[in-house]
Parts: sequence; structure tokens; C-alpha cells
Amino acid sequence: MQVKERVFVMRLHKYSDADLIIHCLTSKGAKLSLFARSALKSKKRFGGGVFEPTHYIEVVYQKKNDDGGGLCTVSEAQIIKDFSKLRSDYARLQLGLHFVHLIDQVMREGDEHSSAIFDLLGNGLSTLETSTELEKLKLHFEVKLLSNQGVLPIDASEAQLLSLSISEHGTIDLNEGSLRKLKNSVQGVLREYLPNARPTHLMQDP
Repeated sequence: MQVKERVFVMRLHKYSDADLIIHCLTSKGAKLSLFARSALKSKKRFGGGVFEPTHYIEVVYQKKNDDGGGLCTVSEAQIIKDFSKLRSDYARLQLGLHFVHLIDQVMREGDEHSSAIFDLLGNGLSTLETSTELEKLKLHFEVKLLSNQGVLPIDASEAQLLSLSISEHGTIDLNEGSLRKLKNSVQGVLREYLPNARPTHLMQDP
């Protein structure tokens, strides 16, 4: 069965000299793995660096069987949004890659975690293009992701981070001590819950 779907690219795996396996996030919050034959050679079907991590793209692929199991073969792909401003700033790009890496670690193949994760990534990447408070944005994203997974206990003073949208991260109203406490709590949960997650250290906010 042929399917057309919009996804975020999270990770690439080189399968051969020319083939790629692309790990994506679907709008239902599921991880989808696609096989792109000759992706490194075919400029007509897969040109313009379409399969870069963080890219929001539309793909046409063939499901291997009706239940969605197995590796799906992608026949077409085009960029919807490439978040180009991330690639002109090292700190922004590293944080964008951190976002997709965390979600890649959380997701399991075929599990649908609801659209909340998909929306979180999209809003996080969009906000990242213009944010001037990257440390707050990083913390806000991590809190929302871990809370969605039910693994981060937060107190009443920290609950505001869940009610605020990602684009409102600059309005987070916690004193320095509370922010430090929350950051330490988040990092502790990340080490325990996602031991393979790479730590990301940001440059100072402009």
C-alpha cells in the first residue's frame, strides 16, 4: 500500500554506498523507518539534502505489509520546512539536533505516542530559529518531553512550564535557585531514563 505522509527526519543510517535508512517521526508520534534506495546518488528523487535531521518533509512510501511492520521503501521526498536559520548558527543547530536525538531515544518503532510529541518537536524547532534564550528553551523542551512520558516529577512552582507554550519559554518565572534545581532534576532523569542521550552544552545566550 502506498502512503503519503509528513514527517520529521531524526536520524540517518548509511546502508550501502548509495542507500540510506531514514528514521522519522510521524504526526501520530510514532517512529517510522524508511529505506531510500540510491538516496546518495538520485538527485531527481531525493535532491536538495532532503533527508537532513530536523527537516520537515513529505514522503511517499510503500508499506511492506498491511499491519505496517517491516521497513518501508520511500519513492519520493520533498522538503516542507528546512529550518534554515538553524544551520547558520552552531549553537542553534546543536540544540535542534539535541531535540531530535531526545525524541529518537524516547520513541519506539510502531508505537503511537499521540500528536503531542510531534507538535512539541515542530514548535521547538520553529521557536529555536529566533529564540535569544537558548538555555531556557532547552530546559522547557526537556521538561515538556519528560513530563509527557510521565518520568519527571515537578512541584507547583515548576508547573508553569507545562502550561506555557514552547514559544513562551522566555517568560518562565523561576528564580536562579529554582532554575538550577530544575535543571539538575531534568539531567538526573535524562541520565536514568535515556542513558544513551548525549549531553548538549550550549554557548552563552546572545
